Amino acid sequence: MEDLISWIQTIPSLVFLKELTRDLRDAELFFVGGGVRDWMCDRSMDQVDFDFVVRGVPLETLIAWLEKRGNIDVVGKTFGVIKFRSREFPKTCVDIALPRTEQSIPDSLGGYRDVSVQFDETLPMKDDLSRRDFTVNAMALNLDMGELVDPFDGQRDLETKTLRAVGDAQTRFQEDLTRILRGLRFACELNFAIEPQTFDAIKSLVPELNHLRKTTDASTYIVSRETIGDELSKAFAANPSQAICLLQELGALEELFPSVWRHLQVDAHYLEPVSRSKPEHLEHTIILLLRGLTAEEARTTLSFTGLDTIDKQSPRRLDVEHILWMIQRLQQHLTPQNISVMRASHFEKQFLGARGTQHMTLLDHLGHSTVVDAAKKRRTEICANWQCEEHEPIPPLITGDDVLRQGIPAGARVREILEMARDQQLDGHILTREAAIRFVKQQME
Repeated sequence: MEDLISWIQTIPSLVFLKELTRDLRDAELFFVGGGVRDWMCDRSMDQVDFDFVVRGVPLETLIAWLEKRGNIDVVGKTFGVIKFRSREFPKTCVDIALPRTEQSIPDSLGGYRDVSVQFDETLPMKDDLSRRDFTVNAMALNLDMGELVDPFDGQRDLETKTLRAVGDAQTRFQEDLTRILRGLRFACELNFAIEPQTFDAIKSLVPELNHLRKTTDASTYIVSRETIGDELSKAFAANPSQAICLLQELGALEELFPSVWRHLQVDAHYLEPVSRSKPEHLEHTIILLLRGLTAEEARTTLSFTGLDTIDKQSPRRLDVEHILWMIQRLQQHLTPQNISVMRASHFEKQFLGARGTQHMTLLDHLGHSTVVDAAKKRRTEICANWQCEEHEPIPPLITGDDVLRQGIPAGARVREILEMARDQQLDGHILTREAAIRFVKQQME
C-alpha cells in the first residue's frame, strides 16, 4: 500500500496531514472507505472522497489544530465528524472523523438519521469499521505504519468481485434503508455480484423504501426521494443492464417503477431495449425505461423516484421536459414511408442536430433500423443541400420580422408562413434570403 500513501502525499491539498501527525504526536491517521477500495480496484481516483479517521486525539484538540489552518464545519457535536477546507485549497473538502460506533435508536424506522452515534478517540479501528455498510468499504489504511486494517476480509471480496454486508446483513440494512440503494449502486459501479445473504436481506426490505414517517403535521418518506434519485441515477449511469436486472430480481422495479412494472406484465420483452443503452447515456436509459408511459405517468414516475431532483451541477442532471418530449416521439410508431413524406420543418425538429441523433439512437435500440436508415438518408440529403455537417445547425434564411415587414399581421399566419419557407429551404428549393422573401410575398397573393 506504499504506492497509495505516496499518492496521497503528492496531493497539495492534503499536505496538512503530515503536519497534523507531526504536531499531534499521539495521532494515528487512517485513510478509509471508498478511496481505499477504489485504489485497490484500480479505479479512477479523480472524484475520490477524502475521508480520514484520527485516533488518539480528543475532538477538541483536533478542532483547535484545524481551526488554525482553515475553515471547519463540525457535523453535529455528537457525530465527531469535521469537514475541513484549508486556506490554501478552499475548494477541496476533507472529511476528518474520530472513530465512531452507531446504534439504532429504539423507535428507528430505518432512516439514516435514526441512529445514535458515539465517538471515542481510543476506539479500535475494527470497531469503527464494523458500523460500515459493505466489507469492501470497511477497510482502512494506516498512513503512519503503511498497514491495511481489514477485519471483515474486504480485500478478499474485492478479489472475488463480491458485495457483502458487514456483519449481519438484515441488521445492517434495517439500520439504514438507504444502504439498499447503495448496494444496488455499488454492484453496478463495481460490476460485483451481491452475496446471497446480502441479496436476501436487501430483497426482504425493498418494500420499506416507500414507507412513511407520520407526524401530527405531515407524512414524509423515511428514505428521501432525493436519495433514491441520486443512487438510481448512479446505478443506471454505471451499468444500465445490470441495474435493470437487479431492480427486477430484488423486487425494486415493482416498488419504485410501478407503471413500468405493469407494462412488463403485458410485454415480457419491454426492458430489453433498456439493456442496450450505453452507460454514458443516462438520459437514453431513462427514456427507454419510461417510453411506454403517458406523459402524466412518466412525470409522476420521475418525481416518485427522485430522478427529477438531481443537482443542477451534476452531469447526471435530467431534463424532464426533454424526456417527456422524446417519449412522445417514440410513441409515434413511425415507418420509412412516414419519414419520406414528413414535412421538412417537422423532420428537422425530430431528426436534425443533437436531438435528432439521440432520437435515431433510441429508435435503433428499439429495433427500428429501417426507420433509422430512412431518417439518415433524408438527413444526408438535407445536409448536402447546405453543405454542412450532420451535427451543424442550418441557419434560417428569414425570421418572423421579415414576414411582418411584408405586411402580414402578427398571428398564427406568420408562423405558418415561416414553417412553409423553412420546408422549402431544407428541401433545397429556396437557397437564398432573397428567394425566401419572394416566397413570402407569393403567399400574400
